[in-house]
Amino acid sequence: MMDAATEFAECCGYQRWFVDEGWVNIQTAVDNLQLLAECAGYVDELGQDECQRLMSEAFAPAVELPSDYARQLVMQWELNDPRDSWRWTGELPPKPEPQPEWPARRPYKTPEATINAFNYVMALGDPDRLAAWLRNHPDDAPALLDTLEAA
Repeated sequence: MMDAATEFAECCGYQRWFVDEGWVNIQTAVDNLQLLAECAGYVDELGQDECQRLMSEAFAPAVELPSDYARQLVMQWELNDPRDSWRWTGELPPKPEPQPEWPARRPYKTPEATINAFNYVMALGDPDRLAAWLRNHPDDAPALLDTLEAA
């Protein structure tokens, strides 16, 4: 069985939760706790000052983190990472990892489908249409004309 102070402190914690969830405002929660303390006999058993102290403990602001908490956190992370630990240990920084080489570009080659299309347009026998088609394929025109001359 709980003693009266522990029991009332638990009730105060519940009211704090209601406030944190936005279900009641802090004034309503404290009024409810004062009414509970009077009606349930906590004021008689513990005294008004102790009830007020328990209520104020329940609604006290959360413990703040140290002002340099972010710096300490970054330091812990960097010490745990071998790439960054040198910043805190005084060691020399590690050598940079070699970057992968980009593959060499392959020279452009006219696709087989374009060659087939060229042969079709050429087989139509219309020089104007063939000239227009070649203007629309400027990257392929030199290679296609070379194959035409070779044939």
